Amino acid sequence: MRKHLVRQLRAGSAGRRRGWVVSVAVFTAITPAAVFLTAAPPASATTVPAPPSGWTTTFSDSFSGKAGTGVDSKWTDDQGTAYSGTGCAGNWGTGEVERATNSTANVAEDGSGHLNITPVKSGSSWTSGRIETVADDFKAPAGGEMEVVASIKQPNPASGVGYWPAFWMLGAGYRSSGAGTSGTMDCSSWPSVGEIDIMEDVNALSEHSGTLHCGVDPGGPCNETTGLGSGLVSCSGCQTGYDTYSVIVNRTNTSDESITYYLNGTKYYTVSESTVGASTWAAAVDHGFFLILDVAIGGAYPNAICDCTSPASSTSSGAAMKVGYVAVYTTSK
Repeated sequence: MRKHLVRQLRAGSAGRRRGWVVSVAVFTAITPAAVFLTAAPPASATTVPAPPSGWTTTFSDSFSGKAGTGVDSKWTDDQGTAYSGTGCAGNWGTGEVERATNSTANVAEDGSGHLNITPVKSGSSWTSGRIETVADDFKAPAGGEMEVVASIKQPNPASGVGYWPAFWMLGAGYRSSGAGTSGTMDCSSWPSVGEIDIMEDVNALSEHSGTLHCGVDPGGPCNETTGLGSGLVSCSGCQTGYDTYSVIVNRTNTSDESITYYLNGTKYYTVSESTVGASTWAAAVDHGFFLILDVAIGGAYPNAICDCTSPASSTSSGAAMKVGYVAVYTTSK
């Protein structure tokens, strides 16, 4: 067992989305993943791994469009600074300062099998990209498992204070109608409807974290708005190469389901049903989700880690998060 990591955080609530970080994080022992995505990412970082026997690929995108094109119809571009609907706060509920757009300056494929999500500064304002899947039925079947994975190269800005790239998922109950900012949301359903943050990185620190949000805000069994998470874990080289970030939602143990977080197939954190209680867990986990990729600028999490208000005047514009593929696999075993 590694030593406890203690962080004194001075930021306020992260709001209706990704929590900032647990103040005391206990790391699990590092052990090999028990499933098929145990190898290092493929050299190209763009090839979606085939499922093994007994597993099914339920979603995949390898971003094979022409250079300068936006995402395909599997995704929708969020736009603006907030969802429309019940209880939805501005600045995406977290204090981040960018405006999401569907411009290819912010969200574009590169013609070589990668999606770039790029924050851009213009004067004192920032734009960036935030996309989510149209489908919201990604779930682990009762008695089975689901793995959600992406191949990602983190932004590598010269000055990265305020960068907040993420790969995450929200419970389908968050949507009242339609997908993204073209529909309406029931933001008041957070965090009970569930949020699984597969990867978050802040301030270009070559660190990342995984978190579950559930229950009630503030407090509750998931310690909201912080959530139950790994805290920031080293990911050496994640800004200079592609790594795979994944979670497995495991419902095979019907008396104690679990979510396990992996970096390149190596486990670094697990949270289980017994920690939060059966009813809270079922409301947060045992249903469909939609996936989100974004690069935020500023907000509660980066502010807490830098002990500052981000971004800084020196924060670099134009450092992209590059995504090689996204995939979802399920098994009913």
